[in-house]
Amino acid sequence: MGIITIARQTGSDGEAVADRVARDLGFSLVDRPRLEELVNEHGLTGGELDESDEERGGTGVAAEGEVHVDYLQAVLLDLAAKQDVLVVGRGGQFLFRDCPWSLHVRVVASPETRRAALQRVRELADADAMMEEADRRRSEWIRQHYGENWEDPAHYDLIIRTDRLGVEGAAELIRSAAEVRGITGHTAEIAAWIERRDVEAPAERSGGFPGFVHPSEAELARVLDFYRIRWQYEPMSFPLAWDEAGNVTEAFTPDFYLPDLDLYLELTTLKQSLVTDKNRKIRKFRELYPDIRLKVFYGRDFRSLVQKYGLPATAPGTASARGSEARPS
Repeated sequence: MGIITIARQTGSDGEAVADRVARDLGFSLVDRPRLEELVNEHGLTGGELDESDEERGGTGVAAEGEVHVDYLQAVLLDLAAKQDVLVVGRGGQFLFRDCPWSLHVRVVASPETRRAALQRVRELADADAMMEEADRRRSEWIRQHYGENWEDPAHYDLIIRTDRLGVEGAAELIRSAAEVRGITGHTAEIAAWIERRDVEAPAERSGGFPGFVHPSEAELARVLDFYRIRWQYEPMSFPLAWDEAGNVTEAFTPDFYLPDLDLYLELTTLKQSLVTDKNRKIRKFRELYPDIRLKVFYGRDFRSLVQKYGLPATAPGTASARGSEARPS
């Protein structure tokens, strides 16, 4: 089992290259049509999938009916744990960048070639404007969700120009690179690598307060304290279902409440078995409580934030769970 990611410029024939490589190597092609099939299995729509599209995505802020980028990351990780995958776009080069059995490719072409391709396929009067807008959206999307410059060559093992090599030549190069990298035949290793992303040691309990359920919650609390943002830990549960006698049979308890922002925060892992159920609860929560603001995050996002801003993992005054409002000391 192996992982190939292909980032591509609009009009570079990156999708055609990906399709050819996937067929030649027997990899599962994870492009937009395949992702639509997967999210439809969970009652979501292709339109909702746009939020995780580099060229079409919006702000990434959780709103009713959106498919969160986090959810798509969980889907991609779940697939990669079971089969060879070739992921087109979606920030795959960053999601899988630490995996030893992955190959990351960027497909580019000259402006003239891209312009001709767009005019041929979409009959555009102003292909240059289309290219500029697509490049801008993709760059902003990657920076927003991964904090990286997607054009930096350091993120890729291979950068290919299809205007020089064509689709067939590009596909042949990628096949050769996959062989050189030796990324196939590592089913157990990749599954274990993905599992390590989800499983962490239990959080310590201290200060006489109930402990956090997951270490990512403690990390988020430290970030909130660092920025002097007041928070409450699991202050309220919201009923989602009742039996015939009116007893609550299912409830949703967001992890944090920020009183100054009137905002609830919910953290989760990137394990799809957990994300799928949580996604169902969140959708139900938004249907029943449309006026209550909720933002969904992953603990991994905050670990990246901790590293990015140099906050020590065991900073003095490490936050512990409070049953009431917490303030930075």
